[in-house]
Amino acid sequence: MNEVTTVVLKTDQVLGLFACVDEAAAEDLRECLIESGVRFALDSERAARLAEPGKRTFVFGWQDPHGVRDVIMDYGWEVQVHPGVILTEKTYRPPLDQLLSLGEPRRSARSASCPALGIRREHVPELIRMATDEKLHTGSAGSPIPWAPVHAWWALAELRAEEAIVPLLGLLRRVDEKDDDWVAEDLPRVFAAIGPAAIQPLTDYLANPSHGEWARVAAARSLSLVAQSHPHTREECVTRLSAQLERFAEQSETFNAFLISPLLDLRAVEAAPVMERAFASGRVDETVQGDWEDAQIDLGLKTEREHPRKPNKFTMLGDRLRAAWAAAQPRETESPYIAPRKVGRNDPCPCGSGRKYKKCCGR
Repeated sequence: MNEVTTVVLKTDQVLGLFACVDEAAAEDLRECLIESGVRFALDSERAARLAEPGKRTFVFGWQDPHGVRDVIMDYGWEVQVHPGVILTEKTYRPPLDQLLSLGEPRRSARSASCPALGIRREHVPELIRMATDEKLHTGSAGSPIPWAPVHAWWALAELRAEEAIVPLLGLLRRVDEKDDDWVAEDLPRVFAAIGPAAIQPLTDYLANPSHGEWARVAAARSLSLVAQSHPHTREECVTRLSAQLERFAEQSETFNAFLISPLLDLRAVEAAPVMERAFASGRVDETVQGDWEDAQIDLGLKTEREHPRKPNKFTMLGDRLRAAWAAAQPRETESPYIAPRKVGRNDPCPCGSGRKYKKCCGR
């Protein structure tokens, strides 16, 4: 661009967000949008009625106006949002509008309590809408608005809103699609707080291979947390997790490992036979929770290892690193064997790529 061009974002009742841009600047904007990954349609037949002389029409659909605006501004454009554009945050009335300004919550704490904010059972439908509002999830970076769904789902947990379980399950897709760690780490605790009514929907979600693998891992962890929060459901949750692990032959090594993990958290000795079969089949990623002997120790079936661990891609990498380190030391110095630590979904990948395990070898 040779000069700053102003883009005016408007809204159409049928096509959603759009902008008409001077022909001279349209190609630059198109390249910027492609590079940034913003979805758009350019000069589509459906948008012909919106066209202005000497301009080209960009249609953004029902994406968040703030998000589209911020991306375009990052490339040095001036952007105005037409007063006629209805911003999703303006559609929430008191007392729920308070959740839009609370900002990022602390990981170790829940949101402000419902009584303090005047939120009651009658607000559950709107809380569900807020928790699942995609435009809020993708709101402006640095704004408190994207945190409103987090506060909303904790309000639903506090209200024990069982009717929110299925809609909230729909958010788990964000774990795979958006790498949303807040959904992955927070929602399992929300389901546990809502209570045992979540067990069947979580089981159904876990059993459905059409869902993303990490989303299903979050469902498995949720079942474990339900059992921990409601001890009388432990047997049922262990049964559900064990039944899914029985299908180890048709599941990935990583998925099987993250099914075993919540069973170990519950010290599910009764699930030891299926765990042993899964390990024996070679269908468990041993970099997650260790091998079968490690699992037996976690379950209290053994007190210490009897056999050395079998080498895997990470232990062999560790051996090479230790060998290189030892070669640089005086000859009389020997480096002790250091067992590789277990890795979690969000831990740095032990292969040294710098990426999280889930985005690297954990795929």
